[in-house]
Amino acid sequence: MTLTMEAKDSNKLSSLGYWAAHEQYSMHDLLQFVVEAEKNGFITTMTSDHFHPWWHDNAYGNFAWVWIATAAERTKRMGFITAVTAPIYRYHPAIIAQAFASLDILYPGRIGLGLGTGEAMNEVPLGFDWPRPRARLNRMIEAAQIISKLWYSAKENCNNACRGNEGFVYFNGEYFLIRNAKLYSPPTTHIPIFMAAAGPESAKAAAKYSDGLITFLSAKESRKIIEIFDKAIIEKGNDNKKTNGNNSNIDHIEKIAEYKVSYSDDYEQALNSSRFWRATMIDNAFNSSISDPRKLEQKAKQQVTDKKLKEHIEITDSIENCIKPIEEYFRVGFSKVYIHSTSPNEIKFIEEFGKKVLPYFLEQLKKG
Repeated sequence: MTLTMEAKDSNKLSSLGYWAAHEQYSMHDLLQFVVEAEKNGFITTMTSDHFHPWWHDNAYGNFAWVWIATAAERTKRMGFITAVTAPIYRYHPAIIAQAFASLDILYPGRIGLGLGTGEAMNEVPLGFDWPRPRARLNRMIEAAQIISKLWYSAKENCNNACRGNEGFVYFNGEYFLIRNAKLYSPPTTHIPIFMAAAGPESAKAAAKYSDGLITFLSAKESRKIIEIFDKAIIEKGNDNKKTNGNNSNIDHIEKIAEYKVSYSDDYEQALNSSRFWRATMIDNAFNSSISDPRKLEQKAKQQVTDKKLKEHIEITDSIENCIKPIEEYFRVGFSKVYIHSTSPNEIKFIEEFGKKVLPYFLEQLKKG
């Protein structure tokens, strides 16, 4: 399911989105970037949501929810999705539901929520323990259920299951307890929920409990995850058909990829700018118990070579070199690719991408 503003007449443009990285840039710079991104043809932005960044030197720790409100105000129709909000400890699912319902009231049809199992750097600095992967996944699943119940039990057009409770929600799970909670300011439109997945179990959870999948894996690495996700969607559709006559149309389920690129006329400058993301390439980085960006940076400098960096980030002095890697994401089954640029001159990247890459994909999709 896509954002409301992504109507049929804009599907061609909506296959590529812009990525706003709160770890690498100031809030003011990101506001400038997203305004320029809209001017140059992007209509959706995905934005990171962390407490600590992945890197220590010259890093930022912006609060994404505040920034989304300001960015939506400064743009005309840009949609915004978090990638990702982790409902583990620091964010209670009911507060997430309240915050994103409020954003949707202010900017109807322009808000999406990405959920994930998070990283230690978001929880441990606030005094929490770092749970095992299975516990984090189950927390995310429970959170998605709570958020959906709060959003749609509060609406007048809720189904038979929520009639008679006046929008109050009671949820008693393994990790979260909700005692007759109600959103008195519910969302005005359907807010899509997406789930981050990098393994089989999270892919199955995304198929069952969300409107689509987000992954940071490369196109090649994503093949198996997409197969698992698609199979789970088909099984979900078959179950729905048996129970209520409805089916899930796999062609309308979002599968979202992140594509990292660093572009400059000077290749060495592009390479240097990309080094900020080295820590994301540490072995098993997303399950690491390290929460201190200084330690993440130190470990990344020791373990992640420039060769490995180039394997995970497109380092280029020609913007057209982005085309083939993005096409590969679509070939393996993704419906949308968000362009995460770590370029030394981000405004120039946006302008060049808008002139030479976005039009190419628009033309290709028209032909298809």
